[in-house]
Amino acid sequence: MKLVKEIISKNYELTYLIPGDMLDADVSRLKKEIVELVGRHKGSVVKEDDWGRKHLAYNISQGGKTYAEAVYVHMVLNFPVSTVQAFDQDLALHREIIRHLLVIADETTDASEV
Repeated sequence: MKLVKEIISKNYELTYLIPGDMLDADVSRLKKEIVELVGRHKGSVVKEDDWGRKHLAYNISQGGKTYAEAVYVHMVLNFPVSTVQAFDQDLALHREIIRHLLVIADETTDASEV
């Protein structure tokens, strides 16, 4: 008799900030790296939305630099619950990301509405 282990997955919302002084080619490269990181952690991208360059409400200092502008990127991701914490840690260690926020998506909201 084989026991089947059910893999529980949930939708998560990820918003991250990229330095505003990066070139568009570097922003595209970084977005691609994040999508590849999602894949390495057995996740999938449900939706990706680029919110564009915006001025920050306050300056953020990180790595000896001060940022006044950032590129905002919002994604809806689907992850197995067991791998999402490792993904969050890897994302926190990424040098080119100023800030990020990863939260569980509201179950009542359909991914197409986000």
